[in-house]
Amino acid sequence: MNNFTPRKLEPEENVGEKLRQARLFKNYKIENVAKKISIRADYLTALEEEHFESLPTGLYGRNYLKKYSAYLGLNTKEILESWDKYFQDNTTNDPFSKRVVKRSRFIVFPKIVRNTLIVIAVAICFLYLIFYFKKIVFPPFLVITQPEKNMLIHSNSILVTGETAKEAEIKINGEIVLNNQNGAFSQTINLKQGLNNIVIKSKKKYSREKTVTRQILVE
Repeated sequence: MNNFTPRKLEPEENVGEKLRQARLFKNYKIENVAKKISIRADYLTALEEEHFESLPTGLYGRNYLKKYSAYLGLNTKEILESWDKYFQDNTTNDPFSKRVVKRSRFIVFPKIVRNTLIVIAVAICFLYLIFYFKKIVFPPFLVITQPEKNMLIHSNSILVTGETAKEAEIKINGEIVLNNQNGAFSQTINLKQGLNNIVIKSKKKYSREKTVTRQILVE
């Protein structure tokens, strides 16, 4: 009687057959197994028939093989090791070795460039906040076009004109004066004999006041 020597089949010949035989032994229908392990029936069929090109790229196919063999009660580690050993010298033919690479991975910045861009972005935001804060709290500009400083006149009144920020409130000697849409204003001020102080103040809602003083001497 001839001795029978078992021969270890190559993975491409027996992985799919092991899966199929294990399923048939347990009398499982492939559609029912698909529902149980949440893998499409056509993918399970591809594993049994070793049509690996029909499986998704990346690690999905390998995970399907692992999950299916575990459900059938096979030695998952042995199945995967057998498959890896077969493809270790020819990874280009291994459908599971194709990794899905995100498109963003192709855009690789050196660490120093990335950090520099982050610093620049933070600096821009910081400068913008400083500018915005200054715009809110700093006093508005105030230009008095007339009268000039320290005038001597003989009239009992004088016209005060000037310009400030259009959203600012103008007061001359405590009285509110309207300005136009460009921020220009004018107001006639009554004077008394002797030295007169004309105090012009401009202020936005949350800003500090800007004050200009003119001294007018009436003879």
